[in-house]
Amino acid sequence: MNSAPPLFPPHTPSRPSSAAHHGWVPRARQEANILAAIALGAALAVTGCKGAAKPPAAAANALGKADPGLVKVLPPLALKPKLFCDLTGDCAIPDELALDGKGNILVSIPNCLEYEKFTPKIVMLDKNGKKSEWFIMLPMHPKTGKVHPMGMEFGPDGNLYVADNQYFDDKDHQSRILRVIVKDGKPMSCEVAVEGTKLSNAIRFKGNDLYLTDTFFDLPDRRDQSGLWRFPLSEIGAGKPVVKVLPLGKDPHIIATFTAKPQPAKADGTFEESAGADGAAFDSAGNLYVGLFGDGQFFKLTFNPDGSVKSNVKIIDDPSFKCCDGIWCDPKTDKIYLANSARNSIHIYDARNHTLQMIWENDDTDGKDGLLDQPCSTSLLGNKLIIVNFDMPFPGLKNTLHENPITVSYIELP
Repeated sequence: MNSAPPLFPPHTPSRPSSAAHHGWVPRARQEANILAAIALGAALAVTGCKGAAKPPAAAANALGKADPGLVKVLPPLALKPKLFCDLTGDCAIPDELALDGKGNILVSIPNCLEYEKFTPKIVMLDKNGKKSEWFIMLPMHPKTGKVHPMGMEFGPDGNLYVADNQYFDDKDHQSRILRVIVKDGKPMSCEVAVEGTKLSNAIRFKGNDLYLTDTFFDLPDRRDQSGLWRFPLSEIGAGKPVVKVLPLGKDPHIIATFTAKPQPAKADGTFEESAGADGAAFDSAGNLYVGLFGDGQFFKLTFNPDGSVKSNVKIIDDPSFKCCDGIWCDPKTDKIYLANSARNSIHIYDARNHTLQMIWENDDTDGKDGLLDQPCSTSLLGNKLIIVNFDMPFPGLKNTLHENPITVSYIELP
């Protein structure tokens, strides 16, 4: 499959980190405009597949294969989305989802656009889409003075762990993992758990280990690299001191790396880094799936008993799917729902049967009727597939304009 068009702002590693980029509007604004889209969401930080019952023997055998072979692409379903919630007036850019276990949905609001107008926060939606403020006291970064909550998930300790993506404002390893202390279902305070990541994106838990995707490594000697971090709660849980990680490529918490398809070199010899690891989700057998935003490559990771990576295999590289934003796994079926920001589409990857199927795709829209407007993350609530629309346009996407309304969509699944 050919390389996808650039899906992120032009990025030249040799350029000073303070340089802005991304073309048509002031470069600094565009950097925010786009890098955010990684969501970037990303994200996908909805409650993953932890705590699931063991799948049937046949399904477990299928999930146990490191390389399931060639994916079968099924005909589209054409299930039209509807409007679940209108966030207009509360934010400019929503990103990620998390489930609280009580039928409510949390949505992270990074507000990488109109930052001075809208406060970054986490809002709650009930099963009917009614919104309320859940937590607003997120700690600003001491260097940038900003905070951008992206991927998030509740840990086994009951606290909410949130990826703070500082890459929009400072690329020099300023991103963080935040820990919202929760008591009796209510957020009490927020602390910094980890400092020094690059582009913090999706958060997922497996047992007592937190996994974080990092979308850009920007390594001068290794192009188009991204990766996966693992942090045990014994290091980053409540009451523990802040973990300050080493620069990328040197820290032992990095357990896997991914290589995106390179963009062509420019006339001056510089190049754009391709956006890498974004969405992540565990299946019911404990295998981890990671998608790359810039080209849609989709990987399956299996693990040894000690938690080290046993295999890291690319299982999807299909022309019909060239962008993977946030993903979420239904632990009952091992169907993984994938947001494709580039195509305004949502897909299902069936991890047991190794099939890929589009649920819906629409052209450029403002989203007012619930149609997809740069979808970035998904989660299943009953038979409703909840979808956040990031709505931050940049080259390579169908979405061409950031405009109101700011929406969350849903699709009723059969």
